[in-house]
Amino acid sequence: MNQPFNDQPVETLIEKNLFQEGTVLDLRLKYIGDEGVEYLAQCPELSNLRELKLERNDITDKGIQALAGSTLLLGLTSLNLERNSIGDAGARTIAQSPLFSRLTSLNLWKNAIGPDGAKALADSLMLTNLEKLDLAQNKIGDEGGKAIAESQTLTALKYVDIFGNGITEEAQAVMKESPTFKTIEHLVMA
Repeated sequence: MNQPFNDQPVETLIEKNLFQEGTVLDLRLKYIGDEGVEYLAQCPELSNLRELKLERNDITDKGIQALAGSTLLLGLTSLNLERNSIGDAGARTIAQSPLFSRLTSLNLWKNAIGPDGAKALADSLMLTNLEKLDLAQNKIGDEGGKAIAESQTLTALKYVDIFGNGITEEAQAVMKESPTFKTIEHLVMA
């Protein structure tokens, strides 16, 4: 694929930003978009990847669908999708895809995820290993926040950030008393 991303072909970006014996790919601020994610999902050089950093890459739900369909990225444990354009459909895709079943860290800070996306993540049978979830600066509201707090599947969580989601103080008080949130080591709500 010889299409430029950030003035460089995606192959060059991979070559320059693949670290730790091929287990970490840091493409923050490269603006590869959905097409670039489609390339990553099919790239054999990334078969040992454990950590994928895609902050600020203009990724939408379409890119998440492509990533979820990968047959190569089977060992991902950390996924940073901070500051993209991922909505409820993208959150649902993450929640339902076996590709993400090994994730221990998921960063979705400052996307466009609403209550439905938060509910999908909260009900996910694929994200049971998740220890860190960052949903700050989305649009999950009281409904989405309560869904995360009442999750029966996100029981491994140690860190949750849901700051800046329009969650009322009343809902926050209820959520802090939930069994899931009582065991969390680091909780950011306000």
